Amino acid sequence: MRVVIIHFLIMLFFISCQRNKKENPAIIKEIKNVEKNVEQKLAAYCFFKLDDKYSIEKDSLIINNWLKEKSQMLLKEDSIPNIFSQNGGGPNGAQWNPSTDLYIAILTHSKESTETPKLYINEKLYKKQVYSFSPRLIWYAVKQNFWEQEIKEIDSLDIQKMYPPEFLNGITNGEFHPVADLKYGKILKFEISYKEEKLTKFFHATYGE
Repeated sequence: MRVVIIHFLIMLFFISCQRNKKENPAIIKEIKNVEKNVEQKLAAYCFFKLDDKYSIEKDSLIINNWLKEKSQMLLKEDSIPNIFSQNGGGPNGAQWNPSTDLYIAILTHSKESTETPKLYINEKLYKKQVYSFSPRLIWYAVKQNFWEQEIKEIDSLDIQKMYPPEFLNGITNGEFHPVADLKYGKILKFEISYKEEKLTKFFHATYGE
């Protein structure tokens, strides 16, 4: 009887090993699919013209050289400091007294697609001045005279998207104390869509002496 039990356990071990061999390719395939999805992640960046919030430069050669340099950095590093990720020095991190054109870079990570990402500003499709530097990276130039007309008051729905939940919960719980009301200032809401991907970013500005 003891011998039979030992043989039975050996059979179970052998079957288990065979099953693992069959399942491993599926696991590897699943991991590869996850990595592929990560590579397709959409990214957006915002810069003041020539990285100067007071720039009045009109020379297209100078601006294009700057765009080329920025493009090379983005294509190489995938992430560089920009308005969407930096504290602007104003209340609640807003950009303080900005007064120049904005340049929006959209990185798609797709090397073959000819489809152009769509940019919506305050829910309206924006089509003007697209600069394409590669199949993966395109730019939208948003002129100062345009965005100053479109910039709008902040509402409650905007606040829920502008700030992370832990920050908003911290304010409710009394853990954080903003230097100004969260509705202080004005914003542009940028919505980017590319194939099945969507991204929302905000340009927050305040003004004062």
